[in-house]
Amino acid sequence: MFYNFGYEVSIILKKAEKERYVLRHPYVGTEHLMLALLSFDEEVRTLAMEYGVTYDDFRQALIDTVGMASKATDINLYTPMLKEVIEIAGMEAKDNNKGVILPIHLFKAILEEGEGIAYRIFLEMDVPTKEMYQSVKKTPVSRELSNKNLEILKIGVRMNDVVKMREKVVGRDKEMEMLCETLLRRQKNNPLLIGKAGVGKTALVEELVRRIKNKSVPIELQNMEVISLEMGSLVAGTKYRGEFEERLNKIIKEVIKEQNIILFIDEIHTMVNAGGAEGAIAASDILKPYLARGDIKIIGATTLEEYHEFIEKDRALDRRFERILIEEPNEEDMMEILKAVKPTIENHYKVCITEENLHDFYVLSEEYLFTKCNPDKTIELIDSVCARIRLKNCEHTSKSSLLKAVKKRKEKCIKNGDFEMAMKEANLEHSLKSEQDSNEGMASICKDDILEVIESKTKALLRVPFMERFELLKKKLSENVLGQEEAIQKILDVLWAEKRKGTSFLLVGGSGVGKTLTVKVFSDALKMKMLRIDMSEYSSLESVHRLIGAPPGYVGYQEPYVLETLREQPFTTVLFDEIEKAHPQVLNLLLQILDEGFVTDSRGNKIRFDHTYIFLTSNAQVKKSVGFATSAGSNFDGVFSKELLGRIDAVVEYQPITREVALEFIERELKNPKIKPLDLICEGEIERYGLRHIRNLILKYNKQAEYQEN
Repeated sequence: MFYNFGYEVSIILKKAEKERYVLRHPYVGTEHLMLALLSFDEEVRTLAMEYGVTYDDFRQALIDTVGMASKATDINLYTPMLKEVIEIAGMEAKDNNKGVILPIHLFKAILEEGEGIAYRIFLEMDVPTKEMYQSVKKTPVSRELSNKNLEILKIGVRMNDVVKMREKVVGRDKEMEMLCETLLRRQKNNPLLIGKAGVGKTALVEELVRRIKNKSVPIELQNMEVISLEMGSLVAGTKYRGEFEERLNKIIKEVIKEQNIILFIDEIHTMVNAGGAEGAIAASDILKPYLARGDIKIIGATTLEEYHEFIEKDRALDRRFERILIEEPNEEDMMEILKAVKPTIENHYKVCITEENLHDFYVLSEEYLFTKCNPDKTIELIDSVCARIRLKNCEHTSKSSLLKAVKKRKEKCIKNGDFEMAMKEANLEHSLKSEQDSNEGMASICKDDILEVIESKTKALLRVPFMERFELLKKKLSENVLGQEEAIQKILDVLWAEKRKGTSFLLVGGSGVGKTLTVKVFSDALKMKMLRIDMSEYSSLESVHRLIGAPPGYVGYQEPYVLETLREQPFTTVLFDEIEKAHPQVLNLLLQILDEGFVTDSRGNKIRFDHTYIFLTSNAQVKKSVGFATSAGSNFDGVFSKELLGRIDAVVEYQPITREVALEFIERELKNPKIKPLDLICEGEIERYGLRHIRNLILKYNKQAEYQEN
């Protein structure tokens, strides 16, 4: 009689034969089969240990009872009792596993037979065999899929084979409990994992698979197969109407027939319209009746935005899922997660990661990579840093190849009798080998390596010390902004006191005194991108939509908006020019930016300003009164609200351009020797336009000089 042995049982029978040979027994019996089961199968070992049976104890009891022969035989002959046990296991497998014999079937058959040396040893060890048999009888059989040619296996992935046992997800015990609880329900047993991209929705499903393989889930879930199904693969190849529905119905029937399949659909919102061409039925409509009755189990994963946009609108589909919200882990959980992935990353990159490194990775990713979510962004940062360190150490490989070439040349010189040249090659070989030995071992990570990678990702200047940046800024402002020493010093004083980004300034003064120039020089000195927003273009109520986007239902909802660039490049200098011309609604938006440090766009995305320098410029004060008053607040009565002025870190006053400053500027910029500096100065124009009008004249005469020279 032929039996369909599973892969594990085939190994166990070979191990039983090996146990027989080591013990020098003439026949392979149930006792050798029991030794093989205890040494190989985790499920049988766990069940036996509950009654005090271990491999070592059973083996010693076998030797005490049967003994060992003086000589081993090479022929493996099975005893009639062992053949009987295999036959009982085959009959049991037909009833609950499509005829595929598994280790638990063999263990159950040994106890059910009630005879043989293995059963006798159990009795001598005072094992309650009847109680053990009842316990084994209640244990569910870990079934394999009966048909390896299932349609679902052609387009899906068996996660039980893909997920590695060593990769453990930590800090998600509460979510895992809710996931298992939902799967155990009689109805509405379909969990829907909702969370931002990168918070670990797919990792939670992989942890479920790992626990299923490790038998650390409730008994009802221990025989489950989790298959990942992609809607793209499901739709692919269905060219004609009706093919998609036929394939999906075939898969549903397979899942119902097997009874131990859990479908995992990532990005499940794509299911709503999948297959829903003209005259066809969408996948969600086909699945709804089966989801309602609990015939199939589906784990879905999607983001909160896509859930609201696609699934929540379909009330019939939404009520068939149990929502499980997956949030970002806190700092304590993140450190546990990083400690769990640390050995895998170290072995892959051959890099040593300390606990201090892990803390730096988490803190710096939270501070600078805030457009993504943990734990994905921190683990991605660790990968990037380790890969860069590995790339820097690639010189070690080139030196190894050079060392091999030197050895070959040395050996060739020895064969040719050129011992003098061979000695030189030997010295070079020794120096290369010494250098190679000194570089061997696992590389280490410093904080500067992490900042270097963050700089490449965010375009921020992080590794230059604050004092060095401050001195460079001071020098650049003094050289380029003339006649405004007090204003520049006030800006520098605020920066020195704050020592942080997210600082705001209101620059007030007449036209052409250097307000916008200050911001440009500021950005260039700190090597930051500058975003200039002319507020004269935002004087209407609807113009606020250009800053943060139009709300849903309005024209231009999906179009880009001005502040969208700050989501990807937050290390930016933002200039709100001529702020007094803005609409009051735009000024109210500025109140939130200056107070909270962020603003939410029309799509619900958070735009942060805590790494942004904000400059507001205005010449409203000049229009209000002649000259600058001593109290800045009194000059703005009726122009800006007290709420806006109270949120500004510093109000910086720019003095009118004097004759001496204008002469200094002309002498520095004028390249035409035929024009005298005094000819360009017009007192009325300086008071009215500052240096702007003089700059235009200088450009005009400089071009004339260049034209005459050519």
